[in-house]
Amino acid sequence: MFEKIESVFKKIDKVISWLIVLSLGGMTCAIFLQVIFRYVLNSPLAWTEEISVFMFIWMTFLAGYVGARRGKHIGVVGIRNKLPKVGEMIFEFIAHAISAIFFFIIVVSTTMFMPKLHTQTSPALGLPMAYVYLVMIIGSLLMAVWYSLLAVRCLMNTKTGKES
Repeated sequence: MFEKIESVFKKIDKVISWLIVLSLGGMTCAIFLQVIFRYVLNSPLAWTEEISVFMFIWMTFLAGYVGARRGKHIGVVGIRNKLPKVGEMIFEFIAHAISAIFFFIIVVSTTMFMPKLHTQTSPALGLPMAYVYLVMIIGSLLMAVWYSLLAVRCLMNTKTGKES
């Protein structure tokens, strides 16, 4: 079962990785344009700062998912390493479950604000802010699902006595 899910996540990972690259590239180009127009041509562009901030937000939430998938988020390994094997697995389950709940709360909270964000527009681009905050839902949902799967995996390993 986990092999099929992992293959789906690997496909999602490729798309997310490309979106991160595009966000970073777009942000770099926008900042470069801003520097050229502000300091060389003495005529700053109004939209470059705004779009680079939006791309940074998108990149951050998407990269958060990639960090979760690679196991690179901060953890409390000092406590976990001092526990016996069963305690370590229970500790990991609790950590993954709390993370999943946290990200599901972000998804629900952000979704509740979306109607208001559709009416609010950005000053320079006139872009509905819902497009900017959509990545909070996407990234948090992906992280919530991933941490939920890790929690289930911990439970299954605890019941069968297998190591992760």
